[in-house]
Amino acid sequence: MRKRVTYEIHGQVERNSFFRVGKVLIRVEFTGGMINSTGSYPAQYTTENPLYQQAIENSEAFRRGEIKCGKVDILDSVEKDEKSDAGSDDSVAVFADVTNLQQARTVLMGEPYNCNLSELQNKNAVKAVAAQKGISFPSWL
Repeated sequence: MRKRVTYEIHGQVERNSFFRVGKVLIRVEFTGGMINSTGSYPAQYTTENPLYQQAIENSEAFRRGEIKCGKVDILDSVEKDEKSDAGSDDSVAVFADVTNLQQARTVLMGEPYNCNLSELQNKNAVKAVAAQKGISFPSWL
């Protein structure tokens, strides 16, 4: 079962954390946090990599509650359901939970697509890049 997990660090804007996996240290960058007059938004890191997920969840910071598990998306069940409806089109990744432009940008800028924000300036540009990468957002048009 593949899943996409968003980890959060409340009260911080950015943070670089290092996690030990065997003899190797992996670096994880938590970004996107804000503290302003509207409230406090946690720094976040999103990954689909099970090795990174295990490293974060086995860390001391996670056990102490510094790092918390935010949103968890189960990818296999969503893709299987959409593929069965669409036939045998294996090249399309379906993100049914995306409902607006900002969420679509977040998907395209995240792993494994790694698009630049400069490519995603408006709705038409986002749709064009999504079509080029084989991504479908059925809940957002």
